[in-house]
Amino acid sequence: MDETCDAKVLGSPDAQVVQTKEFEMEQPLLVCCFPSAGVIGTIAANTLIEQFKMEEVAHLRSRYMPSAAIFMDGLLRHPFRIYAEPARNLVVVTAELPVAEDGLYIVSSALLDWAASVGVKETVVLDGIPVQGIPHNRKVLYAAEQEKLAELEKDGNMEILQKGIITGIAGSILSETLCRAMVGFALLTPAIPVMPDPEGAVQLLEALNRLYKVGVNVEELKESAEQVRRKMEEVAQQVEGMRRQQPSISQRGYERLYA
Repeated sequence: MDETCDAKVLGSPDAQVVQTKEFEMEQPLLVCCFPSAGVIGTIAANTLIEQFKMEEVAHLRSRYMPSAAIFMDGLLRHPFRIYAEPARNLVVVTAELPVAEDGLYIVSSALLDWAASVGVKETVVLDGIPVQGIPHNRKVLYAAEQEKLAELEKDGNMEILQKGIITGIAGSILSETLCRAMVGFALLTPAIPVMPDPEGAVQLLEALNRLYKVGVNVEELKESAEQVRRKMEEVAQQVEGMRRQQPSISQRGYERLYA
C-alpha cells in the first residue's frame, strides 16, 4: 500500500475492510465473484477488472482466511480484493482463498457494512452450478429477493431457480442482504467442475450486460470457450473409444464410472 494513503478501516478485528483509495459513486452495483465450478466467477471478475482497467480500492483482512500470499504477474496481491470503476458505477469483489465456515457471517457482514457505506443498494453473485459432462443449451438461472423477481422475469433468456442452497461466502453474502436495506440476487449457470469454463462466464456476463448495460465485451471469452469445448469433446471421444474396446464385463464398470 502507498505509505501516503490514509487507509479507512471498517469492521471488527476478526474481519476488516481496508479502503486504500477514495472514490465516489451513486448507488453502485456490487458484483461478487468467488472460486466455484469452472472458476466461472473468477473468470467473470478478471474479465471485468482487466477490460475496464478497474482499480483496487480496498481489501478484506480476516483471521478466517488462510495466511497465504497471492502473486499476479510477479506482484503480491491481497487474496480478497475490491475493485471499483466510477465511470460504470461498478464495484467488483473477488478472492482466491476460501473463508473458513465459522467466519462466513463475520466476513460477509464486514463486506456488506463497507458496501453500504459507499452507497451499494444491489448485490449480485455470479456463480457456477457443477454438472457432469459438457453443458449443452445452458441458460442463466436466477434466485433473488422478492422485489427483484419482476425485473428478472422480463429477461426471456433466464429462468428462475425453483429451489436449492447456495453455500460458502456467496451464500452468506446473499443471506446477509436479506437483513439489510440492500437487494441481493444470484445469477447462476451450469458449469464444467473439473476445468476452467469460460463459456459459463460468457453467459453470466451477457446477462449482466442485458440487466445493467455494463458494456463488457465477451468475444475473446467466446473464442476461449470454443477451444475448451473442442478439447472436452476430444477427451469424451477418447473415453468412449476406450469403453467400446473393453470386454463386456469391463464395459459395465465404465458405464457406472462415467454415467
